[in-house]
Amino acid sequence: MFKTMRSRLVAIIALILLLTAAVIIYFTHRDVGREVTRLEQNNAENILNSVFLNIQGVYRGLIFDRVSSIDRAKDRLHREVRMILSGLDLPEAPVETPAREFEKSGKDELLEWLQALGQGDTEFFVADPGQDIIFSSREGLKGRNLDQMQDLRGEPISDAVNREESPRRQYIVFSPESKETEKDQNLAYLSSFPGLEWVLGAFVDISSIEEAEKDRMQELIQELQDQFRQVSLAESGSLFIFREDGEMVVPPHEPAHEEELAPHLPGLARQSLQSETGRSTLDTGQGYMIVLTRYFRPLDWYLSAMIPEAEIRAPAQGMVQRQSWLIAGIFLLGALAAVFFVRHISRPLSLLAGHTRDLAGKDLASDDFESEKIIALTRKHHDEVGELAGSFVYMQEELKKNVRKLLETTAAKERYESELSLARDIQMSIVPRKFPAFPDIREFDLFAILEPAREVGGDLYDFFLLDEQHLCFTVGDVSDKGMPAALYMAITRTLIQSHAAKEKSPAGIMARVNNDLSRDNPKSMFVTLIIGILDMSTGEIRYANAGHNLPIHMDAQGGLSFVKGISGPVAGAMEDLPYRELLVTLNPGESLFLYTDGVTEAMNQKQELFSDERLLQTAMQAKNQELQKLLHDIRKEIRTFSADVPQSDDITMFVLRYYGPGASLKPDR
Repeated sequence: MFKTMRSRLVAIIALILLLTAAVIIYFTHRDVGREVTRLEQNNAENILNSVFLNIQGVYRGLIFDRVSSIDRAKDRLHREVRMILSGLDLPEAPVETPAREFEKSGKDELLEWLQALGQGDTEFFVADPGQDIIFSSREGLKGRNLDQMQDLRGEPISDAVNREESPRRQYIVFSPESKETEKDQNLAYLSSFPGLEWVLGAFVDISSIEEAEKDRMQELIQELQDQFRQVSLAESGSLFIFREDGEMVVPPHEPAHEEELAPHLPGLARQSLQSETGRSTLDTGQGYMIVLTRYFRPLDWYLSAMIPEAEIRAPAQGMVQRQSWLIAGIFLLGALAAVFFVRHISRPLSLLAGHTRDLAGKDLASDDFESEKIIALTRKHHDEVGELAGSFVYMQEELKKNVRKLLETTAAKERYESELSLARDIQMSIVPRKFPAFPDIREFDLFAILEPAREVGGDLYDFFLLDEQHLCFTVGDVSDKGMPAALYMAITRTLIQSHAAKEKSPAGIMARVNNDLSRDNPKSMFVTLIIGILDMSTGEIRYANAGHNLPIHMDAQGGLSFVKGISGPVAGAMEDLPYRELLVTLNPGESLFLYTDGVTEAMNQKQELFSDERLLQTAMQAKNQELQKLLHDIRKEIRTFSADVPQSDDITMFVLRYYGPGASLKPDR
């Protein structure tokens, strides 16, 4: 269906228009819907806050009225108690204040005087030192004990009498009835008669205050019901108030909503406790409702605003429908324009495609290739099509140049690789490759391997006889790699052989080689080097170490250790450097192992080095093997350690095993 570029372009443009329309409709519906929902929720939240503040103000007024009424009752009780005490000519004083003693006739006179007081709103009782009430103006209190009577906090009234605090703390609220049948509340003021240890209590009924509060709350609920009916939230949204137990204080004005909300009220209550205004979306079975809830803790009221979600989204949906019709018209016009545009540009593109197919079958290295039709397109079209045709012509010419250059480069690369291969063969032929090197000599045996990191490298090893009793050997590592290092390595080897013929001291040979290498060294190259001479009659090895890795001594008991000592700095860095001679003696069956840093610095994928410690462990495991297998086992372990990481440095290993003068221990190979 979409095999041609024309059909694909038309389909792509149509798809772009369709996706654009879908994205516009989607984001319009989403953003407008969100904004309308946000505004409606803000409106509902503002209304909730207004109702909350109204209820809070009324409640604070009730609290203020209650406190004022209680304060007035306290002042009244205090005045009347003072009046009674002043009528008896007894000054009011705390219980602990010392006073005069009264005769029994005085006590009787006091009770008779209290009995004669007129009955008003204020009532009195008197308790003796045993806390028994011996007089009360209200029936039912006489004979009761203050220890057995409790205030509203559940504490005995006698505690208030005995409390050593200010008189202000001697006000209590209690019920003359038993706690189980409590119907009224009374505010009492307790005082004492100095010297008598009697308690005078004046109390007044304050239940009327609570009744007035209840009446005011009913008025508030009625006012809220009237206000809620006048509030408009969308079309059918409403305000309502409920308690935690599900009781509706002010129900929604739609009775059906009350039934739909009933199962969700506990969840709304929990949600409102988690934030100042809880937001919930409820599935009532008749649609989704957005509910905002605030909790008024003093009255245990939950103020809620309920808005049907469908009513909030209706304006946005209408806008999306109108927008959809408009976009559909634009889509049809865009599709027609796309068809015309694609036809206009597809014809020259077809010509370019045919030319490209012909180009693939031509010999670009020759000049027998015509491009007149493509060149004509560059003259006819002055837009992107003409620019594309010109690019085709330019590409064709560049391809011709690149193909010719590639042929030349390939030939040069083949020559270079051939030369490198030849250089590798020459370099490998420089170092001794034939083993066993001295099959007729029984005093020692040796073996060595060299693996350059590139085609040619800078590592070297060599060994040769100085006379019938002395073997000269060397291992080195040039500072560079590649062809320069290979040439430097060849020069170093030649210098060692040349000076060893004249100088019998390894330190002297090293000094001469260093001077020759340093004398004409424009690239400041150097070589780490070990030169050693074995005395076959004694197993004594005199050697010089110019900054090279420490040799490993494999003793007859199976132990391995590094041979400490450096003769001097690397060779080739500076002329006239002194080198001291070092000595190590091999007993029959012992070996000396030399290597370059390509062994210990081999790296794995974790950037970890093979290290001196791992080299010692590997050599320890293979120390009893024949020399060739010993080195091959170590090389195998290095390959396993490095895994897929390419070799970054040349690897050279050399091992010399001493068997003693005229020994028959040397294995035949």
